[in-house]
Amino acid sequence: MVDEEINKKLSDLVLTLFTPILLFTSFQKDFTKELSSGLCISVLLSVIAFGIIWCICKAVVCKQEKNYAAVEHIALMYSNCGFIGIPMAQAIFGEDGVFYMTAYVALANFLLWSHGIIVMSGKRNLKSVKKVFTSPTIIAIVLGVICFVIQIRMPKIIEEPLEMIANMNTPMAMMVAGINIAQADLKHTFQKKRLYWLSFVKLIIMPMLLIGLLKMFSVEDTVKTVIVLATACPVGVTGSLFALRYGKDAIYASELFAMSTIISIVTVPLMMLFCGA
Repeated sequence: MVDEEINKKLSDLVLTLFTPILLFTSFQKDFTKELSSGLCISVLLSVIAFGIIWCICKAVVCKQEKNYAAVEHIALMYSNCGFIGIPMAQAIFGEDGVFYMTAYVALANFLLWSHGIIVMSGKRNLKSVKKVFTSPTIIAIVLGVICFVIQIRMPKIIEEPLEMIANMNTPMAMMVAGINIAQADLKHTFQKKRLYWLSFVKLIIMPMLLIGLLKMFSVEDTVKTVIVLATACPVGVTGSLFALRYGKDAIYASELFAMSTIISIVTVPLMMLFCGA
């Protein structure tokens, strides 16, 4: 029923409509010091998380051939926080979970379209940075923050339809992730030993290091867990799209996505348990 072309359109629909509306509606709440300070802490923790992840990425891919190193670097650096992280944050913590996840998602988008393109292309491209600020995700977050700070609330006649559309994000995102896995050659994928090591680094080492670091600080549980959840998510599908665009091994990128996503069914709940311990 769903071929690659239809899946691409479904993916675009999630990225350009459902997710931005979900992010925007998560800011439609009363302004409180707890929420505002929690959002600021989320931004700080997201920066720290990406700093840790970048260091691990450089160590893991340093001996790889240049083209494969680029694919692995992007795969390890940028998790599927959009298609998997946001729906899970919504399922676990409701609107507050999505609210705090926006900090990680915004930073991930900014880095992906700047650092990510530099790594994949090997060139510095300022035009790609401009795209960050015109992406639906970033626009939705900026508008959401403005409305939250100055307390602009949508009337019910607008808010209720927006919430209905936002509620479609989780099932649609899960469908897209499942279709991507279904298109991969899983038998061939699970024969590659390197993929097991990379999945172990992405799904266990990175979130565990972040959990260990956060244990040293007094951070509100919801904020801490959301950031760990974003880090613990599997490889993002964007890596495959970037690999295709810049002439790298897109099949290898898809295999990383497929294996890490399947294994994450076990590892993400484990990381949540360790985070709450």
